[in-house]
Amino acid sequence: MKIKRQGLGVSIDELRELADELDKQRKEQMKELGINNIDYPTIKKWLVGIINKTPECSDTWEIEK
Repeated sequence: MKIKRQGLGVSIDELRELADELDKQRKEQMKELGINNIDYPTIKKWLVGIINKTPECSDTWEIEK
């Protein structure tokens, strides 16, 4: 079996901004559901969208904002 790999070039600042936004969404959802931090699982996975605005170039993927 052949494994295909791809990479996405991102900066620490971009990752931090994304993590902060996801944490904000998590807190808003918890508040809406009446859940406190203790009840919420500490391990939560998120689906992060990536887009390629120039499909003819294979190395131009970026985090969707």
